[in-house]
Amino acid sequence: MASPTHTGADAAVEQLEALGVEVVFGIPGVHNLAIFDALRRSSIRTIVVRHEQTAGYAADGYARATGKLGVCVTTTGPGAANTAGAMGEALASRSPVLHISTQVPSAQLAGKSGRFSLHESPHQVELMGAVTVWSARVMKTDAIASMIGHGANAAMSGRRGPAFVEIPFDLLDAKVGKARRAIPAQKRPPSPTASEISRAATLLSKAKQPLIWAGGGVISSDASADLVAVAEALDAPVVTTFAGKGAVPAEHPLALGLPPHEPAVTRLLAESDALLAVGTDFDGMNTQGWRLPLPRPRVVINIENEDLRRNYAADVAIESDARPALSMLADELDVRKAGAGAKRVSRVRSGVLRGLRRGSQSRQPFAFVERLRDAVPDDAVIVADMAIPGYWTAAYLTANRPRTFAYPLGWGTLGFSLPAAVGVAASGRQAVVVCGDGGFAFAPGELATMVQENLDVAIVVVNDGGYGMLRFDEEERFGETFAVDLANPDFVALARAYGIRARKGSAEAIERDLLWAIRREGPALLQIEASWAPPITTSPRWPLKGKPEARP
Repeated sequence: MASPTHTGADAAVEQLEALGVEVVFGIPGVHNLAIFDALRRSSIRTIVVRHEQTAGYAADGYARATGKLGVCVTTTGPGAANTAGAMGEALASRSPVLHISTQVPSAQLAGKSGRFSLHESPHQVELMGAVTVWSARVMKTDAIASMIGHGANAAMSGRRGPAFVEIPFDLLDAKVGKARRAIPAQKRPPSPTASEISRAATLLSKAKQPLIWAGGGVISSDASADLVAVAEALDAPVVTTFAGKGAVPAEHPLALGLPPHEPAVTRLLAESDALLAVGTDFDGMNTQGWRLPLPRPRVVINIENEDLRRNYAADVAIESDARPALSMLADELDVRKAGAGAKRVSRVRSGVLRGLRRGSQSRQPFAFVERLRDAVPDDAVIVADMAIPGYWTAAYLTANRPRTFAYPLGWGTLGFSLPAAVGVAASGRQAVVVCGDGGFAFAPGELATMVQENLDVAIVVVNDGGYGMLRFDEEERFGETFAVDLANPDFVALARAYGIRARKGSAEAIERDLLWAIRREGPALLQIEASWAPPITTSPRWPLKGKPEARP
């Protein structure tokens, strides 16, 4: 067979190959078929999902599991618009995703209101610009490769996030003179200065009880080993945000493994006399609406200048990627005698765990989390949804490695976990989904994707017959419930209809049931009937709720 004419679509896919892209998620449409044809002839694996929003979530899940660029392809108009929720989540959670979509023929784009052709969306770039870090339209066929390169660069640089490239579909069929693969160099992150590191080391060394707050920036910069070195030099306990989970191995004696919402952890923060904050913006959900009394002085390391003092003041602000700054800081610090920091951690952990295991509202869901942790291999990725079982998992699951937990707290998008697990499993890693019945119903069609692609995904659906978090909130605020009870299918029967192994399990036997699911190739589903109160990490139950903001 003769080789096809080299087209704009070929140039797009060749650029993706040059960028090292291995998997693309998407749905073909009449306007983007040329891209899928080029993908068919490429080395890139194409996974066709069942909804465009899923394509965005899957690309996000892939990015979180690997640290690499996640890519999704949609068609113009409703296809691209369907991804808005997933793009917003990737933006809020700083997840590097490249979204490539199409547009009506370039000749029909004249004027502000368009000509009302099929799938026309004349302000699509502006629409996606609201939920991405960078959004642009290609105007010439020869610019397709370079624009995709620029989009990838924007997604992976600085404060990472999703980027959007729109290509009028007539350019995809147009001939390109020769293969052009213009890959712009990524922006070099700012480097710390010796004087900044020296000032930080001096402040932290003077503290008798320093503490470290680690966020997702530690994970994205692969700085876990450097963080551990600094923590050991300072003999400082480490509290991690939801995005920073796994930055310090759970078994390390300085790893608190508890959320800052816990009153004992909040007291530990208040009792400390210095804080090193790395790769965090101190968002509202981790600080109880900025009510946490964080200690001074504060040394803050962040790759984005505007995040250094966005929510809390900094005495030393270091604009830098986490890894080089922590590496320089570790070299500057004198290593303290170990022991006091671990004792502080042990005292807090033992008291909190004892209370969780005995509490009437916490005993069952916390036991579920502990058994979940024991059953899931260290290299698997647990993907939690915005649901009560997901809240408990996000708060109290301990992780021994980075990139082993994904959670949509950035934007709080219900329905994230099932489609994100498609991306996690497509990376070659095993995924374990923890979701409620409400969130599962957002994307049950992805069960077919998991079967078709033979993806290793163990799904735990905790069924409480509705939107449990909202039910709790309504009872607290109004004394009655409304619009939260759901008519649900038999989830086991539904999964079996897709050809998935499934069975009913129990929260008490989740370790046994998960081992059954994990040891099987391909997807498996467990349905558990349970109704739990949310943990204190959810805003209706914040211990500091009602108090004024504590941020200086």
